[in-house]
Amino acid sequence: MPKQLFLLTTLALLAAIGCQKKDDNQPVPDGPSGPVEIPAAELLSSPITIGMNPTGLTPLAGVARIQSFQKTKVEIRIAGEHPVTATSESAAFSHEIMVLGLYPGRENEVIVKISNEDDSRFGYDTLEVETPPLPDFLPDIEIVKKQAGRMEPGWNLIEMSLGGEGYFRFYPLIFDSDGQIRWYMNLDFIRGWIGPFERLRNGNWLWAHSQALYEYDMLGKEINRWDIPGYYQHHDQIEKPDGNLIVCVTKEGLDTSLDHIIELDRSTGAVVREWDLRQVMDVDRFDLAWHSTDWAHVNSVWYDEADEGLVISARHQGVVKVSRDNQLEWILAPHKGWGNAGPNGNGVNTAGYLLTALNGAGTPFGQAAQQGTVDAAGFSWPWGQHACMIVPGGNIFCFDNSWKKNFGGNAPFIRAVEYRIDPGQRTVRQAWEYGKERGDEIHSENISDVDYLPATGNRLLTSGNVQDMGVRQGRIIEVAYPGGDVVFEAVVRFSNAFSTGGGWAHSDIIYRGERLPLYPE
Repeated sequence: MPKQLFLLTTLALLAAIGCQKKDDNQPVPDGPSGPVEIPAAELLSSPITIGMNPTGLTPLAGVARIQSFQKTKVEIRIAGEHPVTATSESAAFSHEIMVLGLYPGRENEVIVKISNEDDSRFGYDTLEVETPPLPDFLPDIEIVKKQAGRMEPGWNLIEMSLGGEGYFRFYPLIFDSDGQIRWYMNLDFIRGWIGPFERLRNGNWLWAHSQALYEYDMLGKEINRWDIPGYYQHHDQIEKPDGNLIVCVTKEGLDTSLDHIIELDRSTGAVVREWDLRQVMDVDRFDLAWHSTDWAHVNSVWYDEADEGLVISARHQGVVKVSRDNQLEWILAPHKGWGNAGPNGNGVNTAGYLLTALNGAGTPFGQAAQQGTVDAAGFSWPWGQHACMIVPGGNIFCFDNSWKKNFGGNAPFIRAVEYRIDPGQRTVRQAWEYGKERGDEIHSENISDVDYLPATGNRLLTSGNVQDMGVRQGRIIEVAYPGGDVVFEAVVRFSNAFSTGGGWAHSDIIYRGERLPLYPE
């Protein structure tokens, strides 16, 4: 065959083969598939840095800064017994990511993964970050029970107030499920009462002192401040769904205290609404405590999204609900001693708003139980309660300190207690309780907290000032609902390093506790 003819035939045959349908089962060698690991330096325009404690307030936290030649995504992982992972929100040329959850007093291994935008290439860099040891004035924390599979996800926030010389040094802290403190903020510069310390929907912290409210991020940077001239914050502030803030206050210029609530416009800081409890409650009722100035002692407020009313805990009176326009709706309290509302006693007869206590069959208990001089089987009123809230399903959930129970001495126990209220009929039934059986071991005469845990439905109790057998400590207890078996319990042993006695602001306490994710969601 002539050479030219052979060449043409060969080319035609190759062309015909090239036009045939490709066999799907035939491997096609077009390079490696999936992401390819490369040295991280090939993606970075400068070395990764971690700046620790940028505000001077959070010794176990910092900021990682990552610069790249192209848009990248970043994942940061802190190795350890309870590792922590944080990721960038999106691909970018430059990232600043909070580094939270470092272990104290050691070199922490921080692993940074860098990926390009389509995840086709990635690389790792590992940094060693040394942290200072914990101050010796912070508490020791022992986990005495843990059932990991039944617990609410997250770590534990406690509002640690270190008492001494008549004032508090405030150190909110977060510890993991092994009791290791992994984050804390030093607000010692305030030198006074701060409480509560709550997470806003945007992930920042909301706290208050005197005549100002503050918004701080996890690194201790001030984001916002709202001054409230004419008022002094105390005990509680909460965020409404629309972003406005509801604040428990004392109003200047009055001869009473701890009996007003205001709503602040989040954007302007203006007071847009005020609730005056003197107008709807009996200011001359002193059956629990004689204190003509601090007659109510409001210590918590909860916003009812269903009707925009407020559920208010007044330690010296009971639990009350008022409407958006400050009209009395009901009173959850023993019936003894209620008269007319108003600063001059010329308001509504508050006795008409008292809830009648019912047994399981729907029958009212006897007069002594309604008055509160005795308990009934399966029912007791709240006494000196704290942290009242509405849980899903509508029950009212409180920490019952059993303070001056039945108008006598303090009971040697506390309770977490839920009440089911029929506002139309003005009746109440006790739906659930936990704590009486623990006695002095978890008894806290004042402060303290309860919470509903949304992922599991469990309940969380924080006994913030336990003085059993002369030992000062706090207890964080998670119980299954409704069974009441303990799935997590931590003992917080106070150092009392600054203590100058056993009275208020002379020794350590925990105001409230929460279960939450370390990184804001």
